[in-house]
Amino acid sequence: MAEREDDRDEAGDDLVYDKIHAAIGAQELPPGTRLREDEMRQIFGVSRARIRKVFSRLAHAGLVTIEPNKGASVFQPTPREAREIFAARRGIEATIVRLLAGKLARQDVATLKRHIALEVEAEASRNWNEMVRLSGEFHLLMAEIAGNAILLRFLRELITREALVILVYERPGQPSCSHHEHSLILEALSSTNTEKAVALMDEHLGNVEDRLDLDRDTRKVVDLGKLFAPGKSIPRT
Repeated sequence: MAEREDDRDEAGDDLVYDKIHAAIGAQELPPGTRLREDEMRQIFGVSRARIRKVFSRLAHAGLVTIEPNKGASVFQPTPREAREIFAARRGIEATIVRLLAGKLARQDVATLKRHIALEVEAEASRNWNEMVRLSGEFHLLMAEIAGNAILLRFLRELITREALVILVYERPGQPSCSHHEHSLILEALSSTNTEKAVALMDEHLGNVEDRLDLDRDTRKVVDLGKLFAPGKSIPRT
């Protein structure tokens, strides 16, 4: 059966959505960046109606803000919103930890240990953006192993929004997430001490929040055409 035009349009919209979503998660699109409608539709070769549809989806996910007479821009978190994101993560990740504690298969432990090793390498090379990306992926890996698709989806969106919080508020030269704390969480998950694992996760997320300077506000200008040039790869979170 021939592919319908509506199906092709939907697939194209998904591709544009995924590229912008990935750019935000990889900290390529800083908070407050204007996503000018005409420029973005020309970059992706889509109609005005379709780029508006993509912007609406991103706004629904909490990654883009749409204002009358101003258009779309990347979500610019306030200190209050930053704290709300961490509060939501604490609730979701406590549930994930309870699902995993004492139930990790040997291959799951090996997968998480390999990922922590990548975090160690990123820290050794002082690649801060890679450290942020890998730190978020560690938490998403745990959610994937837990096997709850709804929790994974919610956590993915929160971590993407948190990447914007970190980009604005992280103290220079001080990574917000610690692989040492990830190792302690993994050790607790491998035991049968569920409450210890939950407490370590809560402490870990609290430490991430405490390492941020919520009075800091740094912005930079981004060349959208260069960022979304054909063939450019953006790491996904």
